[in-house]
Amino acid sequence: MKVLIAVIFPLITNLCFAQNIYKNQSLGFDIKQPENWIVAKDGQTLENLKEQIKLDSKTLDKLIENNKGTIQIVSFYKYPIESTHGIIPTIKVNLRKNSTKSFEEFKRSIVESYSSIKQIFPDFKFLTDPTKAKISGLDCVKATSSYTLKAHTGEEKVTITVYAVPVKDKFYQITFMDSENEDNTELYNKLAETILIY
Repeated sequence: MKVLIAVIFPLITNLCFAQNIYKNQSLGFDIKQPENWIVAKDGQTLENLKEQIKLDSKTLDKLIENNKGTIQIVSFYKYPIESTHGIIPTIKVNLRKNSTKSFEEFKRSIVESYSSIKQIFPDFKFLTDPTKAKISGLDCVKATSSYTLKAHTGEEKVTITVYAVPVKDKFYQITFMDSENEDNTELYNKLAETILIY
């Protein structure tokens, strides 16, 4: 009986864990889905941006322009968009074009891409400068920044950690966002360890 329990328990554990994994085999990306978080529907991320954040049309146009050439893999929200006001903790995974030839060139291009954000959000600052890190055994660029967004509930400072993982002529951009009112850093760090890129 003990042998049977010893064999069945790991199978049940693996099966339960597997049910919480978001997989996109066509784009080669897996991540553990945070418990009780909501998977966004296609286009819902942009709609949330338009509904919850007060941006003038020029600023919104710039943000959208900066995101051309992007495939949204998945987004998770901690709370329902329809019934939550203000900044919602969000995890967003995109696949983007990469025209660089080396990791150092890629890192420079990521650092340069922050200059457009600095122009849009004057109080932008790095909490952690872009550095080389690892995701799924692959070299990546990791940076943590903060800046203020205007939401319907007033101004809120957001903290954003981005992992940019180059794979040939594409790169995965994994973004973890929190408001100043909520800190999910520990969860985000654990989730980053579950990412599998193939």
